[in-house]
Order: sequence, then C-alpha cells, then structure tokens
Amino acid sequence: MKQSMMVIFIAIALIIFGTVAWYIYSRGALALEGNSMLSAFTWAFWLLVATFFVGQILERGEPGVIATIISRIGSVGLALFLYLFLFVLFVDFVRVLQHYFHFIPTSLTSGILSGKMLFIYGISLSTMITIGGFINARNPIVKEINLEINKKDSKRDSLKVLLATDVHLGVMLGKNHVQKLVRQINDQKPDIVLFGGDLVDHNPKPVMKQDLGIYIEKINAPLGVYAVTGNHEFMGNPDVTIDYFTKHGVTYIRDTIFNIDGIVQILGRDDKDKSQFTQEVRKSLDEIMNNSISNLPLLLVDHQPVEYDIASKKGVDLMMSGHTHKGQLWPLSILTNLVYENHFGLMQKADTWFYTSSGYGTWGPPVRVGNRPELVVFNLSFK
Repeated sequence: MKQSMMVIFIAIALIIFGTVAWYIYSRGALALEGNSMLSAFTWAFWLLVATFFVGQILERGEPGVIATIISRIGSVGLALFLYLFLFVLFVDFVRVLQHYFHFIPTSLTSGILSGKMLFIYGISLSTMITIGGFINARNPIVKEINLEINKKDSKRDSLKVLLATDVHLGVMLGKNHVQKLVRQINDQKPDIVLFGGDLVDHNPKPVMKQDLGIYIEKINAPLGVYAVTGNHEFMGNPDVTIDYFTKHGVTYIRDTIFNIDGIVQILGRDDKDKSQFTQEVRKSLDEIMNNSISNLPLLLVDHQPVEYDIASKKGVDLMMSGHTHKGQLWPLSILTNLVYENHFGLMQKADTWFYTSSGYGTWGPPVRVGNRPELVVFNLSFK
C-alpha cells in the first residue's frame, strides 16, 4: 500500500477508535458520577485502550511472551469495546425516546434502570458476549458439501477437496491453533487441501519464530497441499511467507493453473489487493486460462469473493473464497453482506458453483460472534 494511503488509513482508524472510546467512557463516567467505582473504571478503561495500541505496535516486530500477552489482551478488549459501544448506543436511543414519550416509569429509572445499574448491565452483557465469542472462535466446525460437476475427462469419478481459508497464524493464533487445524484436516482424509489465502496474519516473523511450518508438514493429502495469497500476505512480506511455507510442503498457485495428474485443474489467483502493496497487478482470468483444458474439472481459488460473472463465463466449475469471515463480529456481517455478492455460503450462477467460507481463524480480536469458524470439505463427483 502506498505510504500516503497507509498514513490516511491509520489516521482515520485512530480518529474513529478514539471517538468511540471517548463516547463509551463518557457515558460510563456519567452513569457512575459520584460513585466510588468511577476511579477504578477510569483506570481500567484507559489501561485497556493503551494495551490495544501498545499491542498493535509490538506484534509487528518479533514479540516475546510479554508482548504477545499484551497484544492478545488488547485485541480481546477491542471486541469488548464493540459490544459496550452498541449497548451505550442502544441506551442513549431509548433515552431519547423516553424524553419525548415518557414510557418508562420513574420508579424504574431510579431503581433497576438507574445509571449505576445500566453500567453493570452493560459491562456484564458485553463481557459475556466477548467470552462466548472467544470460546466460539476456538471451536471450528467441519462442513461437508456434496457437488456434482458435469466434466467427463477426469481420470477419477470423485474427489474430496478440503478448503481452509483465513487461518491467520501469528501472534494471536499459534501452536495450539495450527495443531488443531492439522488434526481436523487429517481426520477428514482429503485428497487435496487448499489454503484460500491469509494463512498468516500479515507478519511472518512470529510464525517462523514458533516454526509453525513443521505442523503444516504433517498434513496428509495424497494429491498435495496448495495455497493462494490473501491480502494479509501482502500486508506483511509475501516473499518471506511464501518461501517459508513452500519449504514446509505447501505449493503456492499464483496466477496460474495446475493440472493435478489429469484429475482436476486448480486455478489460483493472487489477491485482488496485490497492487495496493506492490508495483504489480494480478493477471486476468483470460491470461491465466490460456493453458486450461476445457473438459477437465476446473476449480478456482480466489481469496476474495469477486468477479463472479467472469468466472462463470470462463467455465469455472467451483470457485472457493474466504476473506469476509462472515463479518466475524456481529453486526459487522450486515456490512459484509452489503459489500459482497456472496459474503458466506454456497450459491450457483449458470453452471458455476461459488462458496465463500467464514474462515478458520480470526483477524484482530480472537473472537467470533454470530458465525462459526470452519473447514469446508467438498465431495465432488464428476459426471
């Protein structure tokens, strides 16, 4: 990403985060005005804010144990802030209605709906949602999808393909995360494993420091383990990331097609945001498909669920994507649903199937609310 764009992005993010943080704090302080809890709330709140900022700085280097703890606490705190913000926003909305319509009795506003009690409700509810989301994010499911593809030239009648997107290995998600991933993958006994981008969380240094590639090597897939780049690979150092995982048994498919033993073709595209971080632009589907075989099943892996119409016109049988996390933290799923034609799940256009995965890992807060992390197994039959 160009330096000027990065500076603008960071500035806007800081302004938004600072404004939201102050709004939450000011409402909490007002609710606790004259209460002995105010001082403790002030210190705890701004310490958590500081922890988030310090953690973001530390995780971009080579964080040790203390830095990792700080970063994780700060990131979890970001999810907590979101639900505190939504609670405060809802309370203020009700207060505006109360001002005009007086539908809440005074006995309640001075009792169970007093400022102090609302403060306790807000902290308690937001904490429970965040803890629940933290647990949810650590319990991925395996989803199976059966699809029939009308291509006859394959040397096999069926194929089991496993898709894992948005694993986000790094400071937040390390050894335990990758061990569970590999264990779940091998339990499915796939023929082929596809990583759909964002295998790292942008900084490859923590991955290499923990040598997480030694676990990836243990994936059992007779026809190979393949990957495409996501936007997070390009946010960090893509060459280092790709070189590291290549040494550990992952084959990157970058704007090209691989013919897997006359069984299936896999077309892998570099992430569409590549040009924002490098001087290069990814190839078009027209350029890549010059060497495709028309009646051999064609699977396309593109990190972001875009260019559906083009993929369908080009005869792609199944396109697999990730990136959206299905919003990761509700209600952000409302936004991803507005931005993308298919922000989650399976859809069909003409003869092409499209699947967007909610992903296996998390970005930012290691918390998921309103969606489940997943691995996706496609049981493909060729007719």
